[in-house]
Amino acid sequence: MSLLRSLRLCLVARTGSRPAGCLVFQPAQPWHAVHTGPGLASSASSKELLMKLRRKTGYSFVNCKKALESCGGDLKQAETWLHKQAQKEGWSKAAKLHGRKTREGLIGLLQEGNAAVLVEVNCETDFVSRNLKFQQLVQQVALGAMLHCRSLEEQPSTYSKGFLDSSELSGLPAGPDREGCLKDQLALAIVGSAHPICMIR
Repeated sequence: MSLLRSLRLCLVARTGSRPAGCLVFQPAQPWHAVHTGPGLASSASSKELLMKLRRKTGYSFVNCKKALESCGGDLKQAETWLHKQAQKEGWSKAAKLHGRKTREGLIGLLQEGNAAVLVEVNCETDFVSRNLKFQQLVQQVALGAMLHCRSLEEQPSTYSKGFLDSSELSGLPAGPDREGCLKDQLALAIVGSAHPICMIR
């Protein structure tokens, strides 16, 4: 039976050198197999995971693929790995971009109850300041400053005014839903924009 599968037998009716009904052996035709095993399903699911991670984090396909490979396909661990790598890259990019001027930016205002904070975050171009990730960074800095003000609040009836410079501001916690401090969020923003960003006050 396997011989019949590998060889194609033809009944050829020819006149002339061969009598009618002569069997002629022809070489086997190449088989085209479709593989539907677990390898194909896993590659489809890995593409799906890659797309999901890319949409969720916004990092490049190459970095998302590296993250999934290093974490064995675990989406949560891959996301954590990406954020750690981005912070490392952000600090190195921040060092390279250190001398460049940051004249554009946004001022964020957050008011909650009887407290209000005003923060200034600068960037190199107005194009960066219109970016959603940059605007989210300004919101995060304002929230961090507000949480700092709330932690210092002893007597809510008295009026007090405070000022935080860049180094004090960057050392504040990033907020209840994020790990690290504001300077870590700044490093992530620098990776996303590839432009210098700094918290002024």
